[in-house]
Amino acid sequence: MDHIKHQKKNRIINRITEITTEGGLPKTGQMMIYQPGDDGTYQMGYPIGGAQRFIDNGDGTVVDTATGLMWVKDPQASGLGMTMYWYDAINACENLIYAGHDDWRLPNINELMSIVDHSRYNPAFDTMFFIPAPDTWTPYWSSTVCAPWPDGAWCMYPYDGYKTTWGRPWDMCFVRPVRGGRS
Repeated sequence: MDHIKHQKKNRIINRITEITTEGGLPKTGQMMIYQPGDDGTYQMGYPIGGAQRFIDNGDGTVVDTATGLMWVKDPQASGLGMTMYWYDAINACENLIYAGHDDWRLPNINELMSIVDHSRYNPAFDTMFFIPAPDTWTPYWSSTVCAPWPDGAWCMYPYDGYKTTWGRPWDMCFVRPVRGGRS
């Protein structure tokens, strides 16, 4: 059992390394340098309005070129299109074998919020790349536990991209599996 936990820990560390080194946040567009170390200094990030951010792989998955994450385009097609309790969502994602990959997981709240497009609503993401759940008023689970409320986990409402917490033991939400890094 310790061996499996060690492998899982290493996979998580590798995913974080891949996301932070190969991906990034969108550029702010700031060109002037107001203070050393601000965005104008480094011009880091993903160019807004530049290259296409999401790429449909044609196999039911979508790659986010800004973060390096691969998402399931339509959770219903993967067999995970129903609401479930948080613990079941964690297990369902980790046991998912889809599009030739077996390292799917439930996204953390930052990853989940990274696909939100606040210029859209109902749903608040691009439906060309992300098929919405049948009910946009029921949130998607994240793997992030709410620190001040141990029974809660962070969620995202697909209707407007609002971040909130729901009860892990008793509430049911949708899932959108993700895998880290680039293939």
